Amino acid sequence: MEENMRHIFNDIWINKKIFVMLFIGFVLTVLPILISLSTQEYYDKIFYYSKNGKYEHYYSATLTNMNQVNYSSLQAIAESITSNTSVITQNITIFHPELGNVQVVGMLNHNWSPPLLEGTGISSETANAVMTGTMISKHVGPLELFDKKYNVTGIAGDNTGKESISVFNYTIFTSFEGLPDVIKHEIEQKKSIELLFRSDQDTTKEIQQFISEVQRITPEVRATIENITKSYEVEKKSRAGVNEVLSYPYKLFIISLINCINISYLWIYLKRKEISLRKALGASHLQIIAHLFSQLLVCAVVASGFSFCIQWALSRTSFAIIDATSYDVQLNYMHIILGTFITLATAVITAMIPLLLILRTEPAQALKE
Repeated sequence: MEENMRHIFNDIWINKKIFVMLFIGFVLTVLPILISLSTQEYYDKIFYYSKNGKYEHYYSATLTNMNQVNYSSLQAIAESITSNTSVITQNITIFHPELGNVQVVGMLNHNWSPPLLEGTGISSETANAVMTGTMISKHVGPLELFDKKYNVTGIAGDNTGKESISVFNYTIFTSFEGLPDVIKHEIEQKKSIELLFRSDQDTTKEIQQFISEVQRITPEVRATIENITKSYEVEKKSRAGVNEVLSYPYKLFIISLINCINISYLWIYLKRKEISLRKALGASHLQIIAHLFSQLLVCAVVASGFSFCIQWALSRTSFAIIDATSYDVQLNYMHIILGTFITLATAVITAMIPLLLILRTEPAQALKE
């Protein structure tokens, strides 16, 4: 075994120019995939932040014919019935003279809270408590908004780059009964409100219980329920800007893979005399292929390790990279596992076409030329 490994490394050293090119090619196949995976996760996180939380199931329930809106009763029903479900209002856009358009989210229960840069979530015991984005309030404490005094308990945001934080910049999270009066007035005029039910389990039973309890108290209320899970998936996949950003690493991967195949073909072509002699001396196709593939595999594994090191080094300055290039660079165990698998797959693909040349080479054929 030791002698075989020494032979493999010796052959790599003899053909070092070829293997330097292969090494660069392998790095440029693994690294773009790692960056694209990391970037995909980053933009998916932003997308779900914009939807106020990531869940497996999303349902929209529109309550109409609400002649009288009892906010405290609706909130109490949601808190008592929906143990596995997060219930919030759809984003409600209102205009503020100084801030412009502001998104307000009413939380009917406390099963979800936005990520916070500072402070805590909303406590049911705190009157007029809100969580806000940084453009509405930069600090926890008293806040006067819409001619009403609020207590900011938390600043919503995430330290993963400017774009991620901007999702919450102009958002206010409040309890349902603590919605600003201007929104309550609008709900009462329309006599309707749209609620979102989100859960990682099947939430239809809790939605039905919620609706039944609301209609028991106010029989005239009508409810329309829609499963919007697939529409969220379609929306996520149709983000043109994100798809364009992600397309470039995959294009680089394909170009690098083709170049690796060409270089490995050149490598095998230059070794055709050695291969024909080995066959003449009794070496089987399997032995020759295993020896040559071992060299490719060693090169690919070293290249993947180097790619992981680059990815880790770049992740130390990921904020600056995001802001400058729109790419996120992170490294975790799943990336390492996937990167290793991609390395092995690349080595196999790179070896496939040159193998045809090995199989076609006759014993001592090169000596006849």
